Amino acid sequence: MVLKEQAASFFKVTPRTVDNYIEKFGDELRGNGYEVLRGKRLKPLKLAISRKGGNETDFVTKTTVLGVFDFRAFLNLTTLMVESERARLLRQAEARSCLLPSL
Repeated sequence: MVLKEQAASFFKVTPRTVDNYIEKFGDELRGNGYEVLRGKRLKPLKLAISRKGGNETDFVTKTTVLGVFDFRAFLNLTTLMVESERARLLRQAEARSCLLPSL
C-alpha cells in the first residue's frame, strides 16, 4: 500500500495535485484499488506503520482518515499523471516491457 502523501512525494508533486486526480478520476482509481480508510479498517494499517516506524509514524497515529493506493491503483495514477517526469518514465518503461518478447 502507498499512502497518498507517499505517492505525491514519489511523483514529486504536491498532495493537492494527487487530490485533484482523485477528484477527477475517483471512480477509475477506486475501481483499481484506491481506498479511503476510516475507523476499524484504518486501525490495522496504523498499527502496522507504527510497528515499522519511519517518518510517517506521527502523521499516521494522529489521522482518522487515510487515502491509500494498492499497487494497481498506483500504476493507474501513473498513467493519468501528466505533470510528473517520474510518471512519464514509468509509462515509458511499461511500454518497453510490453514490447519485449516473452521468454
